[in-house]
Amino acid sequence: MKCLMFFCAGLFSTAVFATPTVSDVVARQVQPWNGVVDITVTIRGSAEDVAGCGCTFTATNSATRAALPVTKIHQAGGDTGSGTSWTRRFIWDARADVGEVKIDDVALTVGVKLLGGVRLWENGPYWATCNVGAKNPEEYGYYFWWGDTVGYKRNAENNGWVSAKDGSSFSFGSGNCPTFGKNDVQLLSEGYIDATGNLVAAHDAATAHLGAPWRMPTDAEFSALINNCDTEWSSHNGVPGRLIKGRGAYAAKSIFLPAAGYDDGYGPSLLNSGSRGGYWSSTPSSDSGYAWILDIDSNDFRWSFRRSNGGRYGGFSVRPVRGFAK
Repeated sequence: MKCLMFFCAGLFSTAVFATPTVSDVVARQVQPWNGVVDITVTIRGSAEDVAGCGCTFTATNSATRAALPVTKIHQAGGDTGSGTSWTRRFIWDARADVGEVKIDDVALTVGVKLLGGVRLWENGPYWATCNVGAKNPEEYGYYFWWGDTVGYKRNAENNGWVSAKDGSSFSFGSGNCPTFGKNDVQLLSEGYIDATGNLVAAHDAATAHLGAPWRMPTDAEFSALINNCDTEWSSHNGVPGRLIKGRGAYAAKSIFLPAAGYDDGYGPSLLNSGSRGGYWSSTPSSDSGYAWILDIDSNDFRWSFRRSNGGRYGGFSVRPVRGFAK
């Protein structure tokens, strides 16, 4: 049975701050109907205020008032506009969320909320202050293979890994990494990366755990981080890591990356925690077994804050970003 939906856009703004506010929502079914909905949200506010906010989505069955999930949604590109009027586009896979529902009316409500994050250089993205799976800057958080959205943490005995989702046992290795050995053409055809050459939202660990517009950094953004910031080996609440600081007008802005260690995929060991760490980008390397990471350690600057290749089957950390460089 074909699912037909009429979208009624409810408009409201959360009361966190006076601006920005949602002024218009247009939701259109992609034709021919394939379960995907194209949503354009108009937000009023200054460029800086709009950049600092995110959209929230709720949906209900208009006939029964029952809540419907809105989880398979992601932002498509950056904000467009000028002055105090900006538009933001989202793609919602409604069929994946609500299935072949027997209704012809879904009420979709959109609001805005503060997202947080730190901008370290002019027109750069906003960097989250914690790793995915962490609540404080010094916490290691979860570890992921490249393209994974589940995330894994140490077991109670600290000698292996368990799923952050259901606690089941796991080991990092090529056999448990479906992106291993695939070139860019294969990754694109199988839906892991998009035309930009980066992981799609469905395979982005940051988006999966925090929701849009949070995402994994690209390799280009790691390069920009290195080029636009200063760093020093430091500690936060007793945990060693890299303090990354902006320059000039952004000198007071900083983020802390804990030396969370990693699993190289050759055993259940957490290697080099406290002295080294690796952070996934969303960008595969030309070698089909690897993807780009930000590599940090306690050595001199040249080798302590750089891009390098990580085996896709290894377990590394994720530090989310939001927004796009302008």
